[in-house]
Amino acid sequence: MDRFNQVKTVVEVTLPFIILYFAVYLEVAEPYFVRGFFCGEQRLSYPYTDSTVPNSLIYGTGTFPLIFIIVTAYNVIPLKKLYRVWVSYAFGISSIYLFMNIMKLFYGELRPNFFEACQPEWPSMNCSGYVSEYTCTGPSRKAAIESMRSFPSSHAGITAFGMFYLIIFTQEVFINRRNRFHLGWAIFQWAGFLWAVYAGLSRITDNKHHMHDVMAGFFIGSTTSYWVAYQWSGLGEIGNPKAEHDGKTKNHVITHCSCQNGISVGKPKES
Repeated sequence: MDRFNQVKTVVEVTLPFIILYFAVYLEVAEPYFVRGFFCGEQRLSYPYTDSTVPNSLIYGTGTFPLIFIIVTAYNVIPLKKLYRVWVSYAFGISSIYLFMNIMKLFYGELRPNFFEACQPEWPSMNCSGYVSEYTCTGPSRKAAIESMRSFPSSHAGITAFGMFYLIIFTQEVFINRRNRFHLGWAIFQWAGFLWAVYAGLSRITDNKHHMHDVMAGFFIGSTTSYWVAYQWSGLGEIGNPKAEHDGKTKNHVITHCSCQNGISVGKPKES
């Protein structure tokens, strides 16, 4: 059994990294299906700009809760439960990252900056109708491929998952568990929420995503985070621990007596 538990632990710890590897690989993969366009579509004609919130910062946002959980709760909740929380979060966020990249491959929606990033070969196209076949002539192949992977927004999904999970974690472990409101934690939670919103909306102002891409990312990230927190991590149990009985009670019960004339005689014993 010990050998089995060791193997199980190794699998649980390494599986998120394996999933993450495939997710990163698919991040730069060319879509299997790409939507076409009409030559005059304004929604695809926005300029190409750098990201206000770079990918490295989004990856840091997704990783931060893993560090935060260990640093703040290693002496607050039992080690076994802390391990369950950590592994569940790692598996959850790597899984939704892979899931969203798979969606991008098969949905193939064009980004708002598609025309500038791709630079279709206009002279060879028939712009009288819907264009389904075209060739990108832009200087950056990476930018061209990215311009065909708009739905859903991974920035919004990852930040929503990480920050929403962090809000639930602090609420259950440091507020509900102690049954005490703390303004500092409320400010921390609000800051996490605002960061997730800002990171998601920046993708619209940077012409990287449409509004529905970001909203889909928010939905995927937040709902998955809620599921992982309460169904896998068991944060609800941590926030509402069951009363533990130590075998003692304030009430005395009579375990032995002798009765004379209907009156109990003898010393009661404590259970």
